[in-house]
Amino acid sequence: MNNIIHKIRQIYPVSEEALQALLTNMQVRYYPKGTYIVQAGVTDRLIYFIEEGVTRSVFHHDGQDTTTWFSQEGDVTFGMDSLYYQQPSVESIETLSDCKIYTIHIDKLNALYETYIDIANWGRILHQNVNKELSHMFVERLQLPPQERYEQFNRRYPGLINRVKLKYVAAFLGISIYTLSRVRAKNRRLPFFLLLSKRTSLRMAYL
Repeated sequence: MNNIIHKIRQIYPVSEEALQALLTNMQVRYYPKGTYIVQAGVTDRLIYFIEEGVTRSVFHHDGQDTTTWFSQEGDVTFGMDSLYYQQPSVESIETLSDCKIYTIHIDKLNALYETYIDIANWGRILHQNVNKELSHMFVERLQLPPQERYEQFNRRYPGLINRVKLKYVAAFLGISIYTLSRVRAKNRRLPFFLLLSKRTSLRMAYL
């Protein structure tokens, strides 16, 4: 569980006692690529900690799939409506590779929140970080041109572009697969110092 533990402590310095209490309440599950671990229309009260593999959150509408989020090693994923409001999920979560995932029921996690302040603080900061990223992504899709959206994607998900289908990335960025291919081709032609300069400017925009 090295990836999960590393990510938890990256978010908040959870004590060894609290961490062991959390891990003891988890169950390991193995999912093959292409499995919907959360299905739209179904209430799912589990939280999924990814030790190995990649998943995507996806909305289905009028026969079209729109990828809204990616999760990979160390990340946590879940159906938001099910978890917070005990309602059927409006999105699905699909494994994009074979995955090793640890799960915990929300009732058990809530009990741990009450017992261990470390875990409660971790959960609070985790949700703050997710809300911040959602806000940034919303603004990016409204304001940034495709080239800069792509660069932000690579900053947010280093190396993920080589692990998932480009059509999922294009849908996530709100651009066509043709535009994404053109942007990637342009990036490959740019001199290294120009790429470095553009990435530095993007980081400065969020300070």
